[in-house]
Amino acid sequence: MKKKVLIIISLFSFLICFSQKKKSSKIGNASIEELKMVRYENDSTANAIVLYEHANHYLDEKRDYNRTTDYYFRIKILKKAGFNKATIRIPSYGKEKVHHIKGITYNLNQGDRIKKTHLISKNIFTKKLNEKWKEITFTMPALKVGSIIEYVYSVTTPYSQMDDWLFQSDIPKVKSDFTASILGNWKYNIRVIGFLPLTTNQFNVDKNCVYIPAMGKGACALLAYGIENIPAFKEEKHMLSAKNFKSRLVFDLESYRHPSQGIEKYTKTWRDADKRLKNNFLDKQTSKKNYFKKQLPSTIFNSTSELNKAKAIFSFIKNHYTWNGDYWPSAKVRIKKAFTNKFGNIFDINLSLYNSLKAAEIETYLILTSTRDRAMPTKLHPVINEFNYLLVKIVIDNKEYYLDASKKQLPFGLVQFQALNGDGRLLNFKKGSVWEPIKLNNKAFKTIKVKLNLSEEETTASIKISTKSYYAVNKRARIQSKSEDEYIESFESNYPFLEVDTFKVENLNQVAKNLNETYTVTLEDVYRDGVFYINPFLITQHTRNPFKLKKRDYPVDFGYPSENTYIFSMQIPEGYKLKKELNNKTVILPNNGGKYLITTKVYNTTMTLFCKISINKSVYTSQEYHALKEFFNHIIKSQDVILEMVKE
Repeated sequence: MKKKVLIIISLFSFLICFSQKKKSSKIGNASIEELKMVRYENDSTANAIVLYEHANHYLDEKRDYNRTTDYYFRIKILKKAGFNKATIRIPSYGKEKVHHIKGITYNLNQGDRIKKTHLISKNIFTKKLNEKWKEITFTMPALKVGSIIEYVYSVTTPYSQMDDWLFQSDIPKVKSDFTASILGNWKYNIRVIGFLPLTTNQFNVDKNCVYIPAMGKGACALLAYGIENIPAFKEEKHMLSAKNFKSRLVFDLESYRHPSQGIEKYTKTWRDADKRLKNNFLDKQTSKKNYFKKQLPSTIFNSTSELNKAKAIFSFIKNHYTWNGDYWPSAKVRIKKAFTNKFGNIFDINLSLYNSLKAAEIETYLILTSTRDRAMPTKLHPVINEFNYLLVKIVIDNKEYYLDASKKQLPFGLVQFQALNGDGRLLNFKKGSVWEPIKLNNKAFKTIKVKLNLSEEETTASIKISTKSYYAVNKRARIQSKSEDEYIESFESNYPFLEVDTFKVENLNQVAKNLNETYTVTLEDVYRDGVFYINPFLITQHTRNPFKLKKRDYPVDFGYPSENTYIFSMQIPEGYKLKKELNNKTVILPNNGGKYLITTKVYNTTMTLFCKISINKSVYTSQEYHALKEFFNHIIKSQDVILEMVKE
């Protein structure tokens, strides 16, 4: 949530040229040609399309010289699946006012006559979300496939923060424009996010836009940005937040020049930001090592090995706390209180870890980052509220470790998957903070061994699953959240052709060790009409490619490298033979990006299959996307097999 800074300008009598307001788009622009459109040539799959949208931002003399943004939207509904675009939700913060809401739905009558249905005020609703936010909603009337909906509204705000303008969304757009007139004493850092080029990019200065009695004339920055023929942004698996890639404008307030009191800076240097982080954001909670030295068992400090000492401290803090599910502190950080309550957010827990490690005289740093559901923090300048996660880094014998004590299932040297969101900002309050990649060097492993026992009466199997790193973290969390019966039921629902007879788990709470699961199962519907039908990829078959786009402009981000090994063996029953053996296959990704290997072997009456999928990188570029997509196509095709055993 963006911080809001209140503007106070009522001290002055402004005589302003308000020509900017005239640039706002007016309602009433649907045409017969647009109504006759039945599909969008650039994207035949589109359910709806934005024909035109425009936001115009200016100082509003009729509303106490607060800032107003007039919004205009005209959208064509192409399919029933696009009806959701007719329900509009407008968030409103604090003292913001949403006003001048108007809407028209256009349809074609017989004889190509346009019928207009107006939005009526009684169908506009306001809902309070919490103490700070409310939401205004309305649904456009008389909706049909082929309708055009057109609506406008204005938002007036006393705050200085300008909202992002999203050029790109989940439906295509013909044209999207943003215009603004900003008083010269307000300075913003304007960022253009995304891969689409601007078709309009204008910046001009009107030196006579403001006249202040007894002070003279003032200038305004006149902005105009636009993009045409905007494709829909299509999300896919294994990506960071879409906010990193959707084309949009971002406005970061840098400074305000007061006519008589000088310049107030909001976007500061990193040196200024470090001071603010330490004193305000972290609320001076980085200097509590003496307190934690008294709280930790004295035996921890007796170890002569720094690494063993660090592991003991990590284990103590992790087991002492229960994470409350919050990332960002809702109030000032108070780690003594949180430690006493044994309950806290990410900052409480990892600041406690930081201070405890400092008490043990281990080289320790804090790293700020953000979760994967948020945009990666910009590196251009400090925007503190873009961070919402805190990690700890230690250096022992020139080796770096990244720590996160927030979840019981996390081993030493691993952090929550949600915290893997690009580089982090390492805080060094003496030398200055720096950006650095978070390199865990911790590949996720999974090994599955299946041994099948075929019989005309009953077919059984033993299944052993061993996981490490993130695979084990996720599996431990699932097992611990359910009873044993619930977990078995969940397993059987995922594999409905199996019935679990016995289940055993090892190292559930020993997170430094591999998590081992052992099942004995009975298979259903394997023997029919004198033939055994076996899917050798019993519980690991890939059936869907996660990558389906023709082109993906943004990276594939798995978060971590992985290795999956599958070993299958079975004894061919006496009097039977394998009708057809499987083909061996090897697929290698370019630049040592990964490898897929499948080999089969039949020796006497034993058939063995070995399969390994290696994903060697955490992130693959958009240029590597096609190769990765084909890599998974090969996996799916090679695993789409059924073994048949017939009588000799």
